[in-house]
Formats: sequence, structure tokens, C-alpha cells
Amino acid sequence: MISSALIIVGSAIAFGLGDQGWIHKAGVRVFGPPVVAMTEAYDESPATQAAAFDHSAFDAILKKHVDADGWVDYKGLLNESDLLDAYIQTLADAPFDALDRDEKLALLINAYNAFTLRLILDHYPVKSIKDIPDAERWEEKRWVLTGEAYSLNQIEHELIRPKFVEPRIHFSLVCAAYSCPPLRNEAFTADKLEAQLREQTEYTHTHDRWYRFDQARNILYLTPLYDWYGGDFEAVAGSVLEYVADHAPAVRSAIDAGKPPKVRWLDYDWKLNSKANRL
Repeated sequence: MISSALIIVGSAIAFGLGDQGWIHKAGVRVFGPPVVAMTEAYDESPATQAAAFDHSAFDAILKKHVDADGWVDYKGLLNESDLLDAYIQTLADAPFDALDRDEKLALLINAYNAFTLRLILDHYPVKSIKDIPDAERWEEKRWVLTGEAYSLNQIEHELIRPKFVEPRIHFSLVCAAYSCPPLRNEAFTADKLEAQLREQTEYTHTHDRWYRFDQARNILYLTPLYDWYGGDFEAVAGSVLEYVADHAPAVRSAIDAGKPPKVRWLDYDWKLNSKANRL
């Protein structure tokens, strides 16, 4: 008898699911990003005066080495990696409990993106984050944040997604790939967080790397982020299509006309988000 593991692997090959490794069997995801129940775990305004965390060092790094469309000058950043390391060191002692809700979320997004940049530099030159060994990529618990070591996956799936009702983080956390959302060339901060999340979301819905609407055929092509994290978007909008429609007037018009478009997933390109790969 062929084992169930072989059946799953065979199915992945047969259906051409590629490097991503997310497998759907009988309409159910077998493995991939964990499904979470998003909740707001933190008060907007703590009873005591909330602390603020200084992200100015990371902001300066991003402004110098990331362009307006999210392309990264890794060679230049490598030459100033001591500045990135100094910022990362401040994250190790960040007073997380003293921060309010938006300060916490800005800290976590910046930490994820800074750690990812450091990961790429550790292996540079590399053509793709997928070329880094599995054990050293998303699962390695090496990133010290507020006094404890986490993996990148833990930061995303344990510290962020279950504790913030905020699916826009999927347009802000950047895994150093071409098909990831663009890396913002400024640090996220609590005072600008709403505008920054909104701008990231609007950007990805106006660029064909993540969104294309063929109105003549009524087919909507979307980033697989909407597939992998569909439950997060459904939790706030009822469906992926409704969430997209809130950011894409043409899709809203099609739905209102009684012609909801068919959804297809765009290919996910894992090549490095390096300026050298800018088209």
C-alpha cells in the first residue's frame, strides 16, 4: 500500500504546486501557513503612559538602501551591515509590554523585515531566499526580540496574526522575494501606522505583480497571499473577493452588477527583491 505521505507528495508534483509547498487536498489545505483566529489582544491605550520605541535607525537604513518600489540595494547594505546589526540589537531589549497596540504592531513588522534583511546578508550573494537551507530560513529560532528568541515564522504566526485583527500585515511583511509585497523605504511607526498599512495595501492592488483584472473575460488574477491567508481576509470582509473589492473599484462594480469575477492565482516568483533584478 502506498503511504499517505507519498500520495501527498505525488499530488504536489502532479498539480505543479512548485516551491511554495502549499497543498490542497479535496479542497482542504494539508499544510502551509497555520490557520489562526485573529483577535485584538492589546489595548489601544494602556492605563499608564505608553512607551515609544525608536525606529529612526532602521528608517535611515531603509531610506538609503531601498527605493520607492521596494527594491533593495543589498550590496550597499552589506557594506553598512553594522548599522542594521545595531538596530537589531535594540530589538532584543525592546520594552514590549510597555508599548501600546500600534507601537507593538509597528515594532513586530519592522523586526520581521529587519531580521529578513539580515538573513539575506548572512547568505549574500544569493539568488533567492529559497536557496537558503530550510533549517536556517523561516524556522530557525535565532532572532532575539524583547528578550526571547523567535523564528521568523513564530513572529508572523504567533506574535502578529493571532493578536491583531489586521490582514494588511500581509502587504507589509516582506520575505525578500519579487512576489512579496514591496519593502517600504521607511520604518513603520505608531503615529503613521494606519496610513502606512493603507498605502501598502493600495500599492499591491494597483500593480500587476499582485493584482490584475481582465474585465473583458471577468477574471481576477490575485497574489497567492490571498490563497494562503484567505481566512485572515475573510474574517474582516466575509470573503477574499469582498476584501479585494474594498480596494479595487472595478471589482466592486462587477460584483454590484451581479457579475462577480472568477479568481485565479498569479505565479509566485521567489527571485530576490534586489535592485539587480528590477525590471
